[in-house]
Amino acid sequence: MRLAKKILRLTPFIGLFCFIAPLKAQINSPFSRYGVGNEVYNSQNAANQGMGGLTAAYTPNMNGAFGQSINFNNPASYGGIYMTTFDIGLNLTNSILKRTTPAAKEKSTYLIPNYIVVGVPLSKAKKVGFAFGLRPLTQINYSVNDYTFSESIGDSIYTNYKGEGGINQVFVGVGKSWKYLSVGMNTGYNLGRKKIDVVKAVLFNSDSSYFYQSLSSTNTSFGGVFLNLGAQGEFPLSSKTNAVTKDKTEYSLSYGGTYTLDQKLSGKQDIIRSTGTFTSSQETAVDSALFQKDISGKIQLPSSMTAGIALHKKITTVRGTYDQWVIGVELNQSNWKDGYKFYGATDQVRNATMFRAGAQLCPNPFAFESYWSTVTYRFGVFSGNDYININNNGLKVNGLTMGLGLPIRKYRSYDYQFTLLNLALQMGQRGGGQSNFKENFVQFTVGYSLSDVWFNKRKYD
Repeated sequence: MRLAKKILRLTPFIGLFCFIAPLKAQINSPFSRYGVGNEVYNSQNAANQGMGGLTAAYTPNMNGAFGQSINFNNPASYGGIYMTTFDIGLNLTNSILKRTTPAAKEKSTYLIPNYIVVGVPLSKAKKVGFAFGLRPLTQINYSVNDYTFSESIGDSIYTNYKGEGGINQVFVGVGKSWKYLSVGMNTGYNLGRKKIDVVKAVLFNSDSSYFYQSLSSTNTSFGGVFLNLGAQGEFPLSSKTNAVTKDKTEYSLSYGGTYTLDQKLSGKQDIIRSTGTFTSSQETAVDSALFQKDISGKIQLPSSMTAGIALHKKITTVRGTYDQWVIGVELNQSNWKDGYKFYGATDQVRNATMFRAGAQLCPNPFAFESYWSTVTYRFGVFSGNDYININNNGLKVNGLTMGLGLPIRKYRSYDYQFTLLNLALQMGQRGGGQSNFKENFVQFTVGYSLSDVWFNKRKYD
């Protein structure tokens, strides 16, 4: 038990190290060759991931009575932050990529940071809060081999396509809440990198020794400011008060939406075209046919919007207020087809849509005699189209999720310090159908949330 407590205390520092240390994910996904790479599966807080990625109408009050998690996907929720909260998440993902023709299979397992965020209530009386943090948005990492026969030289040509990079986001946001309405905004900087190497070599022919390998390398670094707007609201539907216990039961309908403006990121690009010998571990250039450095250009990312609703049951007792259950749906849409360009060039992308539905249940967070009654149970589904559109066949995405919100605290030992351990499991598939590729994935997310009352003015010295 003591060992478990020590591990829990070290979790924030382990997660922080993962963000600072130069991690290289052991992922090999040909899908990440297109656009700006694979979008991180359900890039949300672990609590929201357990509900199918539901975020638009998910308010801070839905977290439960013991601590909170920061819903950084909708900044309107920041107005409901009532304690300073440090929240961090890590993803462990296992994926199996299968190709139909010719038959092949590739497995990969990798651990990456999911998010790190701090939320602070600026004014509890005026319901103003802000948050700041860091999270990855996309990943690029692949190595694909291709063999073709050239009749002109009577030999086989081996080509290796290799890429790495992705986009990380640093954000800061503020939110303001009134009785039945909240608004907020996130802004910050999207920092990305996309490096593509293409190595070609002639094989088998006895004269092939006279042919050097060729390397085409394009390395692009880019970045720019983004703006994300959010709104949330609530409609009370009905309420009832127990005449004896004075407990109040209220049913409400929450709604929410976000809109991210399109972006034009500034890029610097280095291009090398050379001959020589190149392996996975060593590059020996013999002659450079072309070298260009710091080529300026623009990377255009599309706008996106999310809208959702949630029905929830709120219970108020002498011990406090909590949402006993929540059921919600939402729709995400991104305009990639017309809104994406990389140095003026388009790619095999299309508009992305995603439908999400989720539910959660917390039997009674104040039932101290039964720990499992204080746990929050979550379930969800998501289904839609990925923005990557290989050979115009598209990539369908479907998945199931489940999660737990585990309060960690000593029985009534303190009132203003809370620890939450949010666990989420996602299982799904991308591709299949008309596509030659199908990817099955299982992702496990651990979210660790520390909440405390800080910055209070002392009443007594």
